[in-house]
This record gives sequence, C-alpha cells and structure tokens, in this order.
Amino acid sequence: MDDPLEKVSRVYKYVQENTRYISVQLGIGGWMPISAVEVDRVKYGDCKGLTNYTKALLSAIGIDSYYTVVYGGNVARSLDRDIPSMQGNHVFLNVPLEGQEVWLECTSQTTPVNFLGTFTDNRDVLKVTPNGGQFVRTKASLDEDNYQFTKAECSISIDKKITGKVIIVSKGTQYNQKYWRTTDSRKEQEEFYKNYWNYVNNLNLGQVNFINNDKETEFIEEIDVSADGYLSAVDEKFLFSPNIYNRNLAVPDRSRNRKRPVVISRGYLDEDEFTIHLPEGYVPETWMLPVQLENKFGTYSISIEPQEEGTVLYKRKLLIKSGMYPKEDYEDYREFRKKIARYDNAKIVLIKKST
Repeated sequence: MDDPLEKVSRVYKYVQENTRYISVQLGIGGWMPISAVEVDRVKYGDCKGLTNYTKALLSAIGIDSYYTVVYGGNVARSLDRDIPSMQGNHVFLNVPLEGQEVWLECTSQTTPVNFLGTFTDNRDVLKVTPNGGQFVRTKASLDEDNYQFTKAECSISIDKKITGKVIIVSKGTQYNQKYWRTTDSRKEQEEFYKNYWNYVNNLNLGQVNFINNDKETEFIEEIDVSADGYLSAVDEKFLFSPNIYNRNLAVPDRSRNRKRPVVISRGYLDEDEFTIHLPEGYVPETWMLPVQLENKFGTYSISIEPQEEGTVLYKRKLLIKSGMYPKEDYEDYREFRKKIARYDNAKIVLIKKST
C-alpha cells in the first residue's frame, strides 16, 4: 500500500472499530492524555487519549501527525491568539499530507476521514508540533457545499391518498446532521420522518433505506411514504400543495427593538424535483407562476411544469447565505423567510378535465 491517505484511513478505521470514548475531566487527567500503551490495553480513552493513541499508531508506520487543541461546539469559537492561557475543550488529530491537511475525529466511531462537521469546522485551533504550537484554521464549507437534493415520484389517487418514493442526498453540514442515523430503530425512523414532514397529516412510513457513502461524505435516504387525505375537497375541486417533501416554514420572531446583528453561521443549498402524477381525470385550474427571489441573504425559486398527460414536475431551489448583517437588516431577512414559507405552502386547484 503506497497511498499515504489510504494508510491513514486504515489506521483511523482500526481505532474506530477497536476503541470507545469515555470522558476524563478530573485533575491532571483533564489536560494530560493517558499513554498510548494504556489505551491499547484497555481499548478506551477520552479525546486526549484516543488522539494520542492514533498519533502513536501513525508514527509507527512513518506518518507524522499533530495533537490539536480546539474549542469544540456547534457555534464556532476560535482560540485566543493574543492571551497565553489554558484554552480549548477538545482535541483531535491533524495529519499533514502532500497537498492537503487531513483531520481525524478520534473520539467518533462513525465520522469519516477528513470530515469536519459543525463541531470543529471554521475556527482557529492550536496544532502542537515538535517546534512549538502553531495556530491554524480548520476548513469551512461553502454555502453551496452544505447541500441537500430531494428527488421524488408520487401518485395521488381520486380518494385523496398520496403514495411516493423519496430519495434525499445530503452533503456537507447537511451530511453532518444525518450520517449517524444508520443505526436508528424503526420507532426512531417513524418519529424522525413524522416530525420532518409534520405538515403532512396521516403520514405512513414504508420501507426506509440508508446509504452512508463515507468516502464521498454523502448520505442517501430512500423512503417509501404515503398519506391519506392529502388533498382537500371543495365542491368537485381539490386543493393541492405541490411542495410535498421539503417545506421550509420557519419564520423568525418579530423583533421591534433588536440590539444585535443578524448572524447566519452556516449557509446551505436545497434543490428539489418532484414528479407528481395527478388524480385521474384532473388538471390544474390555473398554473402556478414561476417565483424567483434574490437578495443578500440568498435566493429562492420554484416552478411547476406540465409533463406527459396527468403529470407535473415541481422544481424548487433555496440558497441561504452565511454571513453577519447589520441589525437593521433583520426585518428584511424576516420578510424573506416569510415569503419562502408562503410559497412553500402555496396550493393550486385541481378541476375535472373537460371532455
């Protein structure tokens, strides 16, 4: 085996499969790692011990790596470069290979090689080297890299029931939110999807399949789902919401006297394509006009187009941009989210096709 990254991956996988994490915070154990020999014997350790153990294993095969101190947490916090002090609440491992900096989260039995989730991304950390400490910054995901693509095909029957198959592909921070769910029980799956699609009444979950492609840091969900009474009947017409599988209905609270800036710490991109087979003999009374919104906070677009007879294609794209904005922009941001929620919840009228 000649590829250094493959060697690192093999060692990392060995650590993941043969050790487990415990927390050590008392006394000197809160700062000093237990020896690699002891971790090898007992097969457990805290972040310090497991990181030091992985470093020792890599050193044994001729690969240099560096114990790295970080403030871990979903809100990015950097170490203070100006004040010498004991800082940080977590350690992980840096492996400098030719052309790239590889990061290993040694406490996790599931995190892929060189994947920085929201716990350690985009912040200043301290790399401990033989020549002293070095401040470096961990990589940040571009907004567009925090990506989710939802593709679905569904059919609506005359008795108002909807049945479909949904495929959701997630990357970046959206991968980070899901990849560990491969071990979910059936009950946990039911709870998750009924909450995720909480705007769909009478939801019934069918077969669920998860694929964790950790080499590409891509998580795929394949879900069979149905719901009774999805359409609302009005006389001989039906009210129908074409955004079935990804509505973003959250609107920030009103703030009349805001004191702080608007901070969007991580942006993301959602794209959706739903092929919808309408009830037999029904067509849209009028077509929903395309929508296009664009401002400093992001972009949003939807369209619905006829396909072969009785079928429509719904497309949606939402990009939220990370950044810090003046407090005066809060109401504009809130209005942007209100418009997204309104269009995501929009309905069209289906009528019987004239003969």
